[in-house]
Amino acid sequence: MAALLAGAAIGAGLHAWVSPQPRHRPAVTEPTSLVGALLSQRQAAINRARLPTPELADFAGPWLGIGGCATDAVGGAQRGNGETTRTRCTAGIVTSYWITYRNLIDRDAAHARYRAQAMRTADLAPGATKPTQQTTAAGRSIQYIEYAYRIPSGARAGHIVAVIWWSDPTRPLAGILICYWNDLASSWTPLRELWTQANTAAR
Repeated sequence: MAALLAGAAIGAGLHAWVSPQPRHRPAVTEPTSLVGALLSQRQAAINRARLPTPELADFAGPWLGIGGCATDAVGGAQRGNGETTRTRCTAGIVTSYWITYRNLIDRDAAHARYRAQAMRTADLAPGATKPTQQTTAAGRSIQYIEYAYRIPSGARAGHIVAVIWWSDPTRPLAGILICYWNDLASSWTPLRELWTQANTAAR
C-alpha cells in the first residue's frame, strides 16, 4: 500500500511538472482531508452506538473510525475466559474486537495468558515488541502486547495470526487488532502503524 501511494504521488508530481499550468485554479470548497475526516467521524458515531456500553465505546473511541462494527457480533460460545461481551469490527484485512471482562481478575488472567504467548511469538512472527506500557491519546496508561498464534484446525489450519492486545490497567476492558501474518507481508509494521495512527489521530 505504501508503495502504491508513493507511486501515485510521484505520478501526480510528474504530471504537474510536464503539463501546462492553468492561469487560474478553481477554488476548492471541500478539501479531501475534510471529507475523509467527516466520513471517519460518522463511521465512529455509528460504531460507538453498536458497542454494548458507553465505557467500552469510550475506550475504543480512537479506533472506531476504522471499518464497521456489528452489535453482538460474537456469541457466548466464542468469547474467551472471563469475557462478558466481545464485539467484532472489520476493516479490510484487519479485524478488531472490543472486550468487556467480568472483573479485573479475569482481565489480569487474560493479560497473563497473552504475555505468555508473546514469549513464544518470535518463532511464529519475528519482530514483535515486548509487552510494555504505552499511553493513549487521552493520556491513559495501557498494557500493550503483541503476540501471534497458529490456527490449529479448519480451512485456515496452519496459518499464523498476528495480534495486538491492549487494556486499561484500571478497568476490565480490552481491544484487539488481528490480521493474518501473510496478509501483513510477514511484518508487524502495518498492524502496528494502524494502531498508532488511530491513536495519534485522536489527539
